[in-house]
Amino acid sequence: MSKSAGPPYGALFSPSPSVALPSWADGESENTYNNRVADDRPNWLCLDTKNVANPLRPRDQVEICDLLMPDGTLILVKRAGGSGPLSHLFSQARVAVELLQESAQVRADFTAKVARLSGGARLLPTDYTPKRIVLAMLLKKRESLTPDSVFGFSQITIAQTSKALATRGVTVEVVGIPQVGADSLSPSSCDAGMHAAVPG
Repeated sequence: MSKSAGPPYGALFSPSPSVALPSWADGESENTYNNRVADDRPNWLCLDTKNVANPLRPRDQVEICDLLMPDGTLILVKRAGGSGPLSHLFSQARVAVELLQESAQVRADFTAKVARLSGGARLLPTDYTPKRIVLAMLLKKRESLTPDSVFGFSQITIAQTSKALATRGVTVEVVGIPQVGADSLSPSSCDAGMHAAVPG
């Protein structure tokens, strides 16, 4: 694994993000938003609430990511009005990487779930581990996401998360999600997209 200390905090926020996510409407739930994103993008898969068993407490469940990109990048999505929800997001990123790297059972459960939910269209290698994680955030009462607009405590935890994941060979990118009023969005097809092909 890489022993990189990770990029500087500001470098996590690219002026030209690799992922452009659509606007998130007022009143739209996180699950509805994630499903809509996957519906509109070929070979993306919504894994929000599609959990795997906790290897330390099998009757509990762990969410690995909200969205899986075609190249195997994990996207974790959160709308937050303070640092609390973001701390959960960053912890989720670290836990997801650690479990996928360290637990053969979690890898097997996750790759099997991806294959099942995609109707066999997405087949991850049995030794799959992510190389990149995108933290996608909508900050309430903030016009845009910049290094300075992130809540102060969250600036520290983002930097710590990036550093911890860099030592595991995983890069982190932080991207913003724009917000619009619910009436600004056209109705989306709820039955489109591969994620709907097979129930969770």
